[in-house]
Amino acid sequence: MKQYKKNTIIFGVLILSPFMLKQIIPVLKLDGYSGLIWGMFLTTDTRYSESYTNRKFLEIEKGMTKSQVYAILGKPIDVWIPEEGLEALAYSISPSDTNYRIRYVYFSDSKVKETVSYFYVD
Repeated sequence: MKQYKKNTIIFGVLILSPFMLKQIIPVLKLDGYSGLIWGMFLTTDTRYSESYTNRKFLEIEKGMTKSQVYAILGKPIDVWIPEEGLEALAYSISPSDTNYRIRYVYFSDSKVKETVSYFYVD
């Protein structure tokens, strides 16, 4: 009977592992291990743009045009000019300004300069 339970647990882990990894890997790439851990222990109120997914955000590459980014991620939640010659698109916000997952795309000369993603702890 003990061997049956052990085999059932091992089988369950093997079946669920690919699903769990599929969910965890994009978060690890975007927020790192610290973001994954903070996200397990802290409450967040991250609100994403309508078309946003972590997988889509990972598709954004340096040098892409704004229309390419819009085609992948859709309309951002917010757009602002942090400094002259730089435009920022926010694909996540925190309504209460607390712990949340930051997802920004920065443009210079109408091309992606960088993407920024991490777990912000307040």
